[in-house]
Amino acid sequence: MLDPILPTGSAIASMLRQVIKDYNFWGESESDSPLKISRKKMVGDAQILSSDASMRRKIGGTDYEMPDRTITPKTLLETFSPLVSNSLAEVTSVMESMESSDSGIEDLRMPVEALEYYVQLYSIFASMTNSRVVYVDAPDDPYVGLFIIGEVTGESVIAQTLLVQT
Repeated sequence: MLDPILPTGSAIASMLRQVIKDYNFWGESESDSPLKISRKKMVGDAQILSSDASMRRKIGGTDYEMPDRTITPKTLLETFSPLVSNSLAEVTSVMESMESSDSGIEDLRMPVEALEYYVQLYSIFASMTNSRVVYVDAPDDPYVGLFIIGEVTGESVIAQTLLVQT
């Protein structure tokens, strides 16, 4: 998927923006949580917490009190496997209902797009080095920061959003 000669952070970010153009919904969120793609030199815990705080303040307003937060790292496989499995199960369910009812092929559009979205995101991040997923969570707070990070040519490419989980 990546150009084997010179994959740059810019080229990868561009590819990710193409992926999220048609479908940009993270299945672990209770509301619309579109991914935002960015590049930075290198990303550590301090930068992750800072970005998370910015997203929380933007959504919570000026009166939002920053909770104590914890960083939970996960692998790409730990994060994407259940999302891909759920999407595949939804595709299978629609296919089965098509056999027993008047459901049309158009009912497959959203489940197939979700499946494609997760597989493409996984593939792009898996092709980078030091790829990981980081969740930033706080007890009794509905917001969870999601950061999917990969490194290439001395910089990090990040897909991030603020999930809502009550």
